[in-house]
Amino acid sequence: MATHFLRVICCIAWATAGVLKQMPPFERDFDRNDPLIDHKHRPNQISGNLNWIIALIVPLALTTVVGCLRRSMLEVHHGALALWAGRGFTELITEFLKNRVGRLRPDFLDRCNWDKSLKACAGKLETVMDGRRSFPSGHSSTAWAGMTFLSLWIAGMMGAWHITQPAPGGSFLASRLARLSISLAPLVFATWVALSRVEDYRHHKEDVIVGASIGFTTAAVCYLIYWPSPFADRANGGARARIVYENDTLDRRGDYNYELAGMENAHGA
Repeated sequence: MATHFLRVICCIAWATAGVLKQMPPFERDFDRNDPLIDHKHRPNQISGNLNWIIALIVPLALTTVVGCLRRSMLEVHHGALALWAGRGFTELITEFLKNRVGRLRPDFLDRCNWDKSLKACAGKLETVMDGRRSFPSGHSSTAWAGMTFLSLWIAGMMGAWHITQPAPGGSFLASRLARLSISLAPLVFATWVALSRVEDYRHHKEDVIVGASIGFTTAAVCYLIYWPSPFADRANGGARARIVYENDTLDRRGDYNYELAGMENAHGA
């Protein structure tokens, strides 16, 4: 029951974020001579759709595949729910702040296309309204939410951040530097996304910093609800999902009651 309730809460967060995104933001006054908002409107280096897909589908696919290979539905479930919750609450916080703050993007004046006779913006309404949603950076919060979860999950599975844990011998992963590099690779992508928003004059540096902080913090909290700290001792074969509720039970092999049935049992008795 508690699990179903949390799923409902996550769906509500996503739905509320979607509603907020469609609402008009606070219309802040501006100075037409302000150099901070007088940059050219440029195309995105990384589109919103591509960023959204990479920050959700890639982590979801990896955790699902590994969970199935380890024959643990608990890991599949907890991986998906932790990611979904982190991304959902990040979206909610980001869209709420965007609408309430109404900070102007660095390219706002170009979007506005000020008409002296009308004494108003003559640009496309949708483009102008989007120009009032600079703080915080949605691209940054989205990328950092998805990639922080993926980085923590990889680190937990590989023991990359537990420096006193013995490394497996005779393989590429025997190198601590290799494991550390793999675990931090998702954060390189998230950093690139954040920097591109400043380069494209879509956000001020403060927008990017706050957006990244929201994504990182929310993803880390949601990850730690369902998975052990990546700094903890690594269990054989990688970190295992937490028992979240007291009524979760262990089977005789020490795994949970979400275990996938073997092929010989799937079609039998």
